[in-house]
Amino acid sequence: MEIKAHWQGYSFKGNASKVATEISNIGDDVTPQQIVDYAKDENTELHKCFTWDNNEAADKWRLHEARQIVCCLRIVKEENETETPTSIRVFYKTDDDSGYKPTQIIIKNTDEYEKLLNRVTNELKAIRNKHKNLIEFEEVWNSIDEL
Repeated sequence: MEIKAHWQGYSFKGNASKVATEISNIGDDVTPQQIVDYAKDENTELHKCFTWDNNEAADKWRLHEARQIVCCLRIVKEENETETPTSIRVFYKTDDDSGYKPTQIIIKNTDEYEKLLNRVTNELKAIRNKHKNLIEFEEVWNSIDEL
């Protein structure tokens, strides 16, 4: 039985429906390692979704690591020993067209801050769309819709 599927948010070379069916056929509790192992077979649809050139894959991985590094850096402000320290990110990406900017610059620039608010709103809407079938969060989804 083929699953009717499409790519949301990303685009891969393989047919989404065929890929979904292949992953389902692996099992009911599939790990990423099982998916990669299955995709090693060049005759699978999943094979088309991966970067098999090790140099290219290594470069892509390092870009992923760079994104993780810049997103994990936090400025920590400790009030006193009894309060929990507060923290904010050091850098933010305010739009898809530019790089990461220091938070201290963003909060001083109205246009950049507005871009950041729009980006966060779009990310919240993406989460809502991803999980909209969970009725337990209906109040949260409604709040996001009001933004």
